[in-house]
Order: sequence, then structure tokens, then C-alpha cells
Amino acid sequence: MRETKRTEALAVELLDLEAKPAEARDAARIAALREDPLVRYVLDDALANVLCPATKLWNTGHGANTMREAVSLVGGYGITEDCPGFLGQKWMDAQLEATYEGPEAVQRRQLSVTMTSPVFLRQLEGFVREQRELADRDPSLGACTLGTAMQLWLWTLKHLREADDADGRPLYHSTRQGVTFLMADALCWLLASRAQMLDVLELQKAAPDRPDLADALPGTVRFFADLCRAQAARAAGEVGRICAELVFGYQRHPTWESCGSCYRAGDLQALESLIPGIDAVGRAFDDVVEADGSHPKKAGPCVSFHGFEAFSALRRKLDGCLVEAHLAKDRAARALAGVMIPEALDYPG
Repeated sequence: MRETKRTEALAVELLDLEAKPAEARDAARIAALREDPLVRYVLDDALANVLCPATKLWNTGHGANTMREAVSLVGGYGITEDCPGFLGQKWMDAQLEATYEGPEAVQRRQLSVTMTSPVFLRQLEGFVREQRELADRDPSLGACTLGTAMQLWLWTLKHLREADDADGRPLYHSTRQGVTFLMADALCWLLASRAQMLDVLELQKAAPDRPDLADALPGTVRFFADLCRAQAARAAGEVGRICAELVFGYQRHPTWESCGSCYRAGDLQALESLIPGIDAVGRAFDDVVEADGSHPKKAGPCVSFHGFEAFSALRRKLDGCLVEAHLAKDRAARALAGVMIPEALDYPG
């Protein structure tokens, strides 16, 4: 175990060295660490310990949801034996695949442990840089959106591992699966979207050597790039929702009785002569307590984001990264509607 810890420290050192700008890297040290088989093993093991359960969890869970939508597209016909594509049978199989060879809860449990490995967290930071560089080369894939979502996930995980809930209990704990399992699900969205982008990059690189794809390559790549952008936006939305729920969901809502930052009507009126319009501005935020103690009819004053400025800034940045996502989705839909499928005589239906 001591040797493993030492090797993990070397693997983290390697990832930190490779994260530096090219001109500031110690090439000799990087080469020496890369040649160490134990370091390479630790790097691969940290990634495999996350990707294996994440693949099982994502493919079966998302696959079952997708099959349900496929069945619903054709209505009651979808659950009959005569439906082309055997949709009903595939839908039933999808439910079973989510259970055997490790139920989804087991995969989430494993992810909640392995995704906090220092080596993997450094690798995920490397994925963020990878997405930024990819976005610079090819903005059409939505890599910038995915990189920002990864940043938000990393910030949230760090916060959850350090913070307590309103009752003083640790937020990130093995028995608190309402936190750990949700973060595992959010990570799966990120990893799946990244894998999709890597597939498109491989298509761009390998397809020119395929004569059967040469004529259709530009349109094919554009179609899959649009799918990537739409999926990156969907993944970012899911990650943003999960992270916001966990960051704020374990805090107590402020009350009118304990509000120390609320405006007092008398104070606003006194300041009106010095700062014209402040009374109207203060009331626009609905956090004004009148002289008789009355206040707007709501649960309490608006929640303060003090201490969460970095999280809020990342959320705003992530929202802005969603631009063009639905334009890409519409382009992909139009392209799909124009696909000609050759008739197969042996295909059922």
C-alpha cells in the first residue's frame, strides 16, 4: 500500500507537469515518469476504475430510457410482435441489462469511491484542458460547453467533500447516497458526451481512407458533430441541475426573522434624498420590511449567494455555453429526415 501511494504521487506529479505550458515543462522528468510501468499502471487503473462502472451505468440506464421513447414513437404498435425492429423485445431486454452483471446501484456505489481518486481528478482536469483545445480547433462539437460543465462538476465535488449540511453533518459520505449517487450520475453524462466527441474525431481522421465514405464524409461529419453539440448541451444541463440541487439543497432558507441583509423601509426613504431611486431599486428585490413589520408574501428573503460566487459564475458561464445547441439539433433532425434507407427484403415488416 505504501508503494501504491508513492506511485500515485508520481502519477499526480506527471499529470501536473504535463498541465504546464510547453515552454515550462521538464521534458526529461516527464519522459522518466512516462517510462515507469507502475506510473502507467496507476494512470490506466484510475481511469478504468471510473470508466468501467460509468459505461455500465450510462449505457444500460440511458439505453432503457431511449428504448422507451422509441416504443412510444409508434404507439401501441411498438409493443407488438409485428413491430419492425422488435422494439418491444429490445425495450424489455434493456430493463434486464440494467440489472444483471451489476445493478445500477452497485455501479453508482463504486463510482462514488473511485471518482474521488486524486489521480482521476487530475485526469478530469486534463479533460477540461482537452475540451478547451478541441473547442479552439473545432467549435462545432460543443467541447467548450462540456469543458465548462466538467469545471462545475469539479467545483461541486470539492465543495461537497469539504462542507456540512444545515445540521452540521458531512455532505459527501458513503452512507449519504442522495449526494454521492447523484454526482456519479452527473459524471456519467460528462464522460458519455466526451466519448461521443472522441468518436467523431476518429471518424474525421479515419474516414478519408474509406472509399465508401469519401463522397459523404463532409455531411456525415457535420451530422455527427451536430449530434455532439446537442448532447453536450443536454449533458451540461443535467450536470448544472444536479450540482445546483446539491450545493443549495442542503442549506436552510433564510427567514424574515433572521434576515440581517433585508432593506428597512425607513432606511430606504432616508437614503432617497442622497441616492435618488434607491427606494424603487430596493423594492424591486422584494426584500423590504415595512415599518409595521410587514413584508412581501413569500417564504422569506431571497437566498444570499455569499460564498458561492465562483459557483454562480460557472453556472452563468455554462448557461451562455448553450448557444447554438438547438440550432445544431435542428440541423441534425433535417439531415436525418433526408436519409434514404435501402429496402432490405429480409427485414421484418
